[in-house]
Amino acid sequence: MTRKLSFLFPLALSLAACGGTSGTEMITPAKASPDVVARVLAADPGAAASVKNAKEDGPQDRVVVHGRICSTVKGLAAFTLMDTALPYCGETNKEDKCKTPWDYCCEKPETRTANALNVELCDADGRPLATPALPDLRLLDEVKVVGKLTKDEHGNLALTAEGVFRVARPEIPDYVR
Repeated sequence: MTRKLSFLFPLALSLAACGGTSGTEMITPAKASPDVVARVLAADPGAAASVKNAKEDGPQDRVVVHGRICSTVKGLAAFTLMDTALPYCGETNKEDKCKTPWDYCCEKPETRTANALNVELCDADGRPLATPALPDLRLLDEVKVVGKLTKDEHGNLALTAEGVFRVARPEIPDYVR
C-alpha cells in the first residue's frame, strides 16, 4: 500500500543536509509517463490550504494544498511538498550560497518535518505511478495539488493526488547544481 512509501518520506527529509546528497538532482528530467502527464491540471484549481494548515485540518476526502516541491522519489510519481511560508535556503538570505536549496538544510529537522507533506500520484490500486520524471515539474516549483489527504497507521499524513498545477518556478542562481 502507499502508506509504506509515505513512512519513508519524513525520514529522508530529516536526513537531508546542505551539500549532502538526498537522492535529488537539480536537472530537467526525462519525459513523464502518459499516466502522470494526464494528472497535470490546465487551470488553477483555486483556493488552497497551506501545507501546515492542511496537516492541522487532518484527513479530508478532497483538498487543494499549496506548497513547493522539495524532494522527489526516483522512478515514481511521488514527492514531498514544503509549506511556502518556510523559505528555502537562500530565498531570503541572498548571501547564503547553498548549492542544494531545496533540501531546506538551513532549517532544523523538526521544522522541516512540521512543514512537509508527502504527495503520491497513484494508480487504481493505490500504488504510486511509475515514471522516469515528473511532468515539467522541478525541485522548488510552487504547485497546487488536488487530492485526498489520508493518515496511515503510524500517524503520517499523505496526499493522494488527482492533479497538480504549477503556480510558479523560482529563478535559481547559477551556483546551484
